[in-house]
Amino acid sequence: MEIVLFDTNILIDNLEGHAAAVVELTSYDDAIISSITWMEVACKMDSIGRERFKVFLAGAAIRVVHLNDDIMERAATLRGHSITHPPKYSLPDCIVRATAEVEGRLIITRNPADFGGEGARVRVPYDIVAGVAVNIKAPPA
Repeated sequence: MEIVLFDTNILIDNLEGHAAAVVELTSYDDAIISSITWMEVACKMDSIGRERFKVFLAGAAIRVVHLNDDIMERAATLRGHSITHPPKYSLPDCIVRATAEVEGRLIITRNPADFGGEGARVRVPYDIVAGVAVNIKAPPA
């Protein structure tokens, strides 16, 4: 089974009750999020919501990975390259991508353009159109 990193939008979709996100989040035995993703989701919550979010992550066995020297170096390289060779990626997206690369993980997102496009290391499990999940793809076996 694939080891994965979930991007922010998948977690937000889950909080908004999209069944496709629930399926995706519960389909992997080894999943992480970047500390950037944790902050992007938690900043929209009060302290009670944050505690519930922590409980959800623990219950789903989704680990938060914090920055370390390898992730910082890779993120700086990705961001620097994107400044001189468009498209330009945001620093938070570079940190999320660097976390996945350093940890050897497949990125699961609805925004593949933030990570260089859909491909071998980026998975788009579904799209949201007019508030509805469409183009749903089964998780890899």
